[in-house]
Amino acid sequence: MEIYIIGASFAGISCALHARKLYPNAKITIIEKNTMVGFLPGGLLLYLQNKFEKLSDAVFVTEKQLEAQSINVKLSEVLLDCHPEKHEITTNKGNYHYDKLILASGSEQKSMNIGLEDDDEWDPSFKNYDLSNKILDQIQNAESIAIIGAGQAGIEAASTFVDLKKTVHLIEAMDYPLFKYFDPDFLVPFLSTLKQQPNLYFYLNTTVTEVAKDKQYEILLDGQTVVSDYVITTVNVHPQLAAFTKKFQLHSDNTIQVNDYLETSAKDVFAVGDLIHSPFQIRDESVYLPQINHATRSGVIAAENLLKQEVKFTGGLRTIGTKAFGWYLASTGLIEEEAFVYKNEIAVKNFTQPFSLTDKTTIYCKVVYEKSSERLLGMQLLSKADCLEKINTAALAIENNMTLDELMQNDHFFQAEFTNVMEPLNRINLESEDRHAF
Repeated sequence: MEIYIIGASFAGISCALHARKLYPNAKITIIEKNTMVGFLPGGLLLYLQNKFEKLSDAVFVTEKQLEAQSINVKLSEVLLDCHPEKHEITTNKGNYHYDKLILASGSEQKSMNIGLEDDDEWDPSFKNYDLSNKILDQIQNAESIAIIGAGQAGIEAASTFVDLKKTVHLIEAMDYPLFKYFDPDFLVPFLSTLKQQPNLYFYLNTTVTEVAKDKQYEILLDGQTVVSDYVITTVNVHPQLAAFTKKFQLHSDNTIQVNDYLETSAKDVFAVGDLIHSPFQIRDESVYLPQINHATRSGVIAAENLLKQEVKFTGGLRTIGTKAFGWYLASTGLIEEEAFVYKNEIAVKNFTQPFSLTDKTTIYCKVVYEKSSERLLGMQLLSKADCLEKINTAALAIENNMTLDELMQNDHFFQAEFTNVMEPLNRINLESEDRHAF
């Protein structure tokens, strides 16, 4: 069996490695348009934070590791066309016949028709190694940087640049940052910290109309102009598609339609990661989830279904965890702001507790649950202590339809240095918002 995978990021690599375990005699080839495999989407920021000695070290897998698994890698090769009826693909370097084809080319963040699309010196994104390496010197030399978009990537970039003593202009069309993952009332302590940052300037409820360049970049907003040494965008994430993808059935947002087993409308062609919609496990609809864990899991499930379609892809909960401006932030599932999309009435609870019996750092907690059944639907966490791993337990509880009463009896380890008497999930139904230990 000849398996071709288009794209060497998380979805494609995960698919290739799992396929190798499942089909030891298969010939597996990855085609990647960039010059290296496995670059971390936040690799540029991690390098600037001195987490890696070289920018090229910011990877989760190497070409050598893949080749050791008998996975052939073709770099700097671009998929130009696909012929599903003949089981053939065409690249800039040749034609290939496949038995199974997995499209895993990921997403991109190209500009939003704001004026500099044809400027070869400006690239607004840093998702892959080639883009990051291209803008590295400009980022390092810039005294001021404008960031369009205050989602997770934008906030992480702003935090890194402020730590590097750069002036940061953060522009967001919504009325508060991280709006996909957190409720505004819950973020009050975090937002208070942002307001105190001397080199951080927020522009909320603001739309960019144009970006122009003279000696510096000029970002035209609604009624004002922001001037900076460089501009990056962290918005408008969308599938990285070519013209030939119109041969497949698409959604209205140009994501590729797949069945429950991730096969497209063309037989033996699968699509994964940021190219597809996926089930959102607590809503009766599919959504676009351009997240790494989602990409990785979809790649694995596609590999499972190459010969027999037996394992359905269950989607995700939009679970995130990050650190920015000294705060750890985590979220999973439904937030109160999007209650209107849920079919039944919801309720919420807010409470705080110290991180542990020896560390009194506050953990802020907010839970969303179904009012009638008290089934957990979502959780948000915020602390200056590292509480991120707790969100994975909450996600697992949501996936298993656990109620607040059931969570009250959920088993957790106790160690005074690392835990409180009870964990946040145990406490939700104890009506103890005004007390710490319980």
